[in-house]
Amino acid sequence: PLEPQVWRQAATQVFFALGLGFGSVIAYSSFNPQNNNCHRDAVTVSSVNFLTSVLASSVVSPSSRFRARSNLNLLSGVELPDLLVNATEAESVSLEAYADWYQAIGRNLVVPGNNITNCTLEDEMKKGVEGTGLAFIAFTEAMTQFPGSPFWSALFFLMLLNLGLSTMFGTMAGILTPLTDTFTHLRRRKLAFTVCSCVVGFVIGLLFTQRCGNYFVVMFDDYSATLPLIIVVVFQTVSIAWVYGADRFLEDIRRMLGRQVWAGYKYLWKYVCLLAMLGLLSASLVRMWVLTCTRLLLTCAHLCSPY
Repeated sequence: PLEPQVWRQAATQVFFALGLGFGSVIAYSSFNPQNNNCHRDAVTVSSVNFLTSVLASSVVSPSSRFRARSNLNLLSGVELPDLLVNATEAESVSLEAYADWYQAIGRNLVVPGNNITNCTLEDEMKKGVEGTGLAFIAFTEAMTQFPGSPFWSALFFLMLLNLGLSTMFGTMAGILTPLTDTFTHLRRRKLAFTVCSCVVGFVIGLLFTQRCGNYFVVMFDDYSATLPLIIVVVFQTVSIAWVYGADRFLEDIRRMLGRQVWAGYKYLWKYVCLLAMLGLLSASLVRMWVLTCTRLLLTCAHLCSPY
């Protein structure tokens, strides 16, 4: 639970879900009237996002456990000679007994048509339950067990399509809105500028459709989205809470709403959120430094080895 990578990915999920750090929320809010109830909108969006995340996590956990247990039952019905375990009733074999049998006999046993490997429930749960594997492996494998699975599969991938389009609308708005508001000549040619930007994004996106595309997805997710997002949000928090001033920001909200909002927001912006993100950023940087040093030491040991 104290693994920095887990908390960093959780923070990134919140940033992606709420559009924080991308500029999309700021771009959309620039079209609101001055007296818009931004406090109500923020509470509504945050609450819906929280409930959606709870619902998604309640689906992901059973799906991953179902997939892991299904993979652990691959020995069921296979007749193998001289086993210390009952392969015909895989459910009756404990993981500890299977691990002991594998170390003693299984790893040296060759059975045509069967792949015998050492496996644990934890290792199987980690396969295909993060990144692109969550949507295209874990969920899809679970949906094949539903009655009328083609119907639910079509709905699921239509949902993914709409989710991707809505995400890109916000991302492009965060890029195009400040540019068109700043430069007059881009504002006059907004349609052409939008089309050209989408074409450039499409061409860059072709990189992720190659055979090695998943490698680039993981690389971009780790080094171009996760850590930079935390840095951007830290600077945004510092700019609002300390440079512009939390009190002045609360006064701006009071003028918009015509009433005061909870004063505790000031302390959340200035201390709680900022310290939490700085702690997460520091832990992530330390983890990256430790991993880099470990890889360098392993490389040096391999190069210096006489064998």
